[in-house]
Amino acid sequence: MNRTFSQIVLLAMTTGCVSSLTGNEGNFVFSYVADDDVTNFNKPVAVGASLDIDVRQVGTNTPVDLLSAAFDDEAVLTVSTFGGYQLTAQGTGDGTALLEVEATTQDGETLTDSINMLASTPEVLKLSHTCSTDDVAAYLTDSRVWVPFEMEMSNTQPVIGYGYYPLTVSGSGASLDSADSGQQYMAFDTASTGTVTLDSDIDDTQLTMVVADLSEVDGVEEPIPFVLEDIDVGDTNAFYVRGLVGDAVVCQADMTKTVVSDTPDICDVRDKDAGEDTSDTKYEYGWFEIEGVAEGTCLYTVTFTGGGASAQFEYPIEP
Repeated sequence: MNRTFSQIVLLAMTTGCVSSLTGNEGNFVFSYVADDDVTNFNKPVAVGASLDIDVRQVGTNTPVDLLSAAFDDEAVLTVSTFGGYQLTAQGTGDGTALLEVEATTQDGETLTDSINMLASTPEVLKLSHTCSTDDVAAYLTDSRVWVPFEMEMSNTQPVIGYGYYPLTVSGSGASLDSADSGQQYMAFDTASTGTVTLDSDIDDTQLTMVVADLSEVDGVEEPIPFVLEDIDVGDTNAFYVRGLVGDAVVCQADMTKTVVSDTPDICDVRDKDAGEDTSDTKYEYGWFEIEGVAEGTCLYTVTFTGGGASAQFEYPIEP
């Protein structure tokens, strides 16, 4: 019996990707952390958003010491702060502007350089949950949680930056940390139970967060197998499981669970760590593994001990 990897959205809080561009004079390389269209440096900064830009010397890639940094049209973009080898650009209006910098290299030479940049008002907002493709997902109280977002123009061109969120947050249970500098995820702090609705201010996108107490977790979602083909006798494969509040999957919840094999002659089932804190799975919990002992149907039970939700599942063990 063939099985393929089931899709699961795992939250990566950091990205190793950068967009970079050599300046017009060929002296400096300008770069910023990017998660969309990485090879294209000149994606527009959202009007109202900020973007941190690093400046390094061409060739050596060593940081420079900025002496000045400014745009030639501050009605489009401004430099809100600069120091060391980093500056922060902020979109102020639609259009293009020239960023001009002067800096000292590590060998003491003073050089200038410039790049052209864009700013645009986004026309599309995309919102999602890290654990579900549904519009509704659950989160536990007293937690910091992360909601993915993307801004685009109507032609799908990414619009970048942090600190600008074109949406209205209504309801109770979670508050948006608008000071967070993430470009992939909005940071929310959950408090009391309730329902929070995120309504886009620029299109008809909507997302719902159900904030629940641990005691309200009343179900167990069908575990997701990370099995390339089969689990054969002697094989060990990872699985991933999440709780439910009604029909809503619980995202990013560090809930204590037990996993028990109900057919120990067929399979061994045991808890599994997500991995090191630097891994993609840092903020997603619920891992366990199944080891094939003998051919047959493996029966096992998953219980979230805090809320008491429990369910039995099965998986075939091949010869």
